Amino acid sequence: MSPALASIAATTLRYRLYGLDIDSDIDLGQIPAGQEAVLDPVRIVRTRIPLPAIDRGEPLVSIHSGSGQVFVWSMVGAFRVASDTCIEVDPNTGVSDSLVALPLLGTVFAALLQRRGLTVFHASAVDIAGRAVVLLGHKGAGKSTTAGALVAAGHTLIADDVVALEFCDNGAPLVLPAAPQLRLWDDSSARLATSGITDLGRLHDSVDKSLYALPAAAADPLPLARLYLLGRASAPAVHPLAPPDAIAVLLNQSYMARFGEHGFGATMPTHFARLARLAGAGRAHILAVPDGRERRGEIAPRIERDLATG
Repeated sequence: MSPALASIAATTLRYRLYGLDIDSDIDLGQIPAGQEAVLDPVRIVRTRIPLPAIDRGEPLVSIHSGSGQVFVWSMVGAFRVASDTCIEVDPNTGVSDSLVALPLLGTVFAALLQRRGLTVFHASAVDIAGRAVVLLGHKGAGKSTTAGALVAAGHTLIADDVVALEFCDNGAPLVLPAAPQLRLWDDSSARLATSGITDLGRLHDSVDKSLYALPAAAADPLPLARLYLLGRASAPAVHPLAPPDAIAVLLNQSYMARFGEHGFGATMPTHFARLARLAGAGRAHILAVPDGRERRGEIAPRIERDLATG
């Protein structure tokens, strides 16, 4: 091996997320370590990405050219999902790996998972007694905050921000484990102070959220029990969603829906069929959560009762 290649090999970092082994040129922080050597890892490669003329003033630009998907963040750089097994990264000058990792582990990795045939939601997921509950909702609905309340109650995080489901041969859905990290508003982290979490700092100067590392996350895929769409009420409550309403909710909460049909690409027919299956099986419910930090302790018992009776 040439000295140049040896240098690149020495700086390659190995991780494991969503059941995938990853070899990365980017430091992804406190992400579960992968095996020392695997045959066909997903590669995250630092390289130059030639771009067409675009408006770099926009926070996020999505480009669909050929078989690849390109995402450009004006403050971070460019990313290209080149194939099912390769993500290319072209950071702006002076941008740290920790900042590059934020969109890389969010939108970019969601695009990779979607094109690999997984069903991907913008959500959080928690292990409750060996079964997975997925928390859905619009921006600011409290997905991570509710996940934090469940962790504070003794349950285990599965994933935050990007939740991926795979389906067994018999059609049973499993939720895949990601990193033991939560993105929380400052007041939402207060109840977790005794849970052994580590404050990794602000996501970005312009974002009033911080990243918190948890002592553990789920290690194996878990069977899906519920998909909860978060709402507000004076007291915690759970209501089933009728299948037609559930399909609309699940499609709207799918991670790549923000990019329209291009976000799903060739996976759209399969994706919609799986959403219909989840809706028809009665897995989608509305979870009303009460306002006020002091009442977050009521959420876990209500979910536990719903799972016990369901």
